[in-house]
Amino acid sequence: MARTRESTIEDYLLSQCRAHGFLCLKFVSPARGGVPDRIVVAPRGTVFVEVKRPGGQLRKLQQLTHAKLRRHGAEVHVVGDKPSVDVFIANLLKTSSDQQGAAP
Repeated sequence: MARTRESTIEDYLLSQCRAHGFLCLKFVSPARGGVPDRIVVAPRGTVFVEVKRPGGQLRKLQQLTHAKLRRHGAEVHVVGDKPSVDVFIANLLKTSSDQQGAAP
């Protein structure tokens, strides 16, 4: 059985973000390792997304960097398969529609 590559999951995340009108930017920080792979900009806000192959684990540096981002108020998600991407997108859509219906 062929293993799903991380790039397959990342491509799926990108296609789903585009399909829903979200920006999905590649995040590369030459001076700092362990940063998440993507920055997703949606109506409800900007979040970081780490992409892993199915069954893939965060490296120690990634764990530390994600924790630091969270301590500073950032939202960081990890997706490792197509269903987790679907849940992530659904959460962004749900939160976006909840905010649109909120009173000013």
